Amino acid sequence: MRVDLGIHDSAPVVTEFVRVDGANQPLRLLGVDTFAEPPFRSYLSAVEVDSGEVTAFDAIAAFIARPGSVLISEALAQRLGVTSGGALTIRTGTRISEVQVVGILKPEDRVSVQALGDLILTDIATAQELLDQPGRITRIDLILPEQDAASLIASIERRLPEGAQLVAASESGDTLSQMTAAFELNLQALSLLALVVGVFLIYNTVTFNVVQRRPILGILRSLGTTRRQVFASILGESLTLGAVGTLAGVGLGVIFGRAAVGLVAQTVSNLYFSVDVQGITVESFTLIKGVAVGLFASVGAAVVPAYDATRTPPAGAMRRSDQELDMRRLTPIITAAAAAMIALGLVLLALPTQSIIVSFAALFCIVVGGRFSRRRC
Repeated sequence: MRVDLGIHDSAPVVTEFVRVDGANQPLRLLGVDTFAEPPFRSYLSAVEVDSGEVTAFDAIAAFIARPGSVLISEALAQRLGVTSGGALTIRTGTRISEVQVVGILKPEDRVSVQALGDLILTDIATAQELLDQPGRITRIDLILPEQDAASLIASIERRLPEGAQLVAASESGDTLSQMTAAFELNLQALSLLALVVGVFLIYNTVTFNVVQRRPILGILRSLGTTRRQVFASILGESLTLGAVGTLAGVGLGVIFGRAAVGLVAQTVSNLYFSVDVQGITVESFTLIKGVAVGLFASVGAAVVPAYDATRTPPAGAMRRSDQELDMRRLTPIITAAAAAMIALGLVLLALPTQSIIVSFAALFCIVVGGRFSRRRC
């Protein structure tokens, strides 16, 4: 790369996941060529030592020249309970090795802190020795000049040995983006499903309360209570209970989210690649949206039962025959509406699309149609 093609911005890398005593998940071992790293990564510029006469320059010198020397981030050092000069036990397969922490990485920006949270940085020769892979590297990082990129790519591909391939760095980012999008889609689906179930639970609860209090509503109507007042009373009660439930749900959601993030990160680390997520940050606007959706769902689900409550006649509140006559009169309309909703749901499911909104609109239509059919029965 450097001699034949003149690509000076090239850096060999050895990387592998390893187990470290005291860590509850695999960590990334990254072996680098110190002199080739500056154009690619700035980790070595953030090296500090805890105390004593050792300087950052001494730490870098030991990192390059002393076998079994590593650098770790400040966050990882705190989790493992080690300081500069301490030792770590690394397990790779059946091989057990002990390395010495010669310095601590203390980057200033938050992104670098997260990137280094699960990283053990070492010299490329030390990494080859720890992994028992002398003379082998995992990849070569390249930065190609824009004006000669096409010709250099063609020249590199002609010289690639068997089993090697030239891959743009953005492709690994695309893979991560696709995985993140899959998780986000899954969470959106579960959220919408929970919202649909919650709306119908509220609807059934308010409907049951209205039916149970029909005699009281009839008495209130006979005493002069208007339909508007009855409607406002039912919606106000639903809004109050919905506000209490929404605030409790948002609070519990944040608590459960913080508890579940470690489990999700462990699953991703075990199945795909190592991630280091120590907590979650919920934006204020997200909480506001959650509260708004909860209140809207509470009030929206209570509109139909509240309207039914306004139709309670003062004189016929105690006569069940009036209710049966109303239901008999509405049966054809309800049946047609239920069939139309179910048909619309089936049509939406048959559409050649993978939109989650369309899928849940279809689910909502089918559930509403089934609910209307059950009400008719």
